[in-house]
Amino acid sequence: MRQGDKPVNDAELMGNIKTQWGTLYNQVTAGTNVRPSFLAALTANESGGDPLASRFEPRVFAHLGRVFTGKEANYGSIIPSDLLRAMISSDPPPEPIGTSAGYVYQFTHTLQRLEALATSWGLVQIMGYESIPYDTPNGVADLKNPITELPIAIRMLTDFARNNSLNSAEDFGPLFDCWNTGRPHSPTADPQYIPNGLARMQLYENLTAGVV
Repeated sequence: MRQGDKPVNDAELMGNIKTQWGTLYNQVTAGTNVRPSFLAALTANESGGDPLASRFEPRVFAHLGRVFTGKEANYGSIIPSDLLRAMISSDPPPEPIGTSAGYVYQFTHTLQRLEALATSWGLVQIMGYESIPYDTPNGVADLKNPITELPIAIRMLTDFARNNSLNSAEDFGPLFDCWNTGRPHSPTADPQYIPNGLARMQLYENLTAGVV
């Protein structure tokens, strides 16, 4: 694992994450069953602690494009009208609509919005399209800011737990699996994703308890 240009081991990684984000983890998990250590390990697995991390998913982009153009009925719970609302911007277009420049703007704007929805963002790499079902006030922008992203992550984890009869205070392995694949007991792309998450949780809890 690298943080910046410097390679770090897991103990250093979790220490750095705790130093930078520990207070925020405590705040957003207060009153929930989600442990700060789970969010910390999720951060380590997904972004290595980089709030600017992003990852474009071409396959998701293709599916969303087909839904937007009516060639597919839906992508999960997302239907064409959801995408149409997500394309709407309160910013006035710089070019008159109906002109050649306006059409180019509209086309480019639509591609950029779809690309943002097909990209995972932030500390825990929430997919941009999740801004639709979770009705984020500022759309995808709320997934790029840890202060607004992490409460959404709590809501998502709570939904994963409820929908799959999991206990978010205990069933950490299945919850890591849900985050990575969308459901428990499904093979992860990285076979070490869940073991790494569990080990990093323990490292974080050791740091919190003052265990060296």
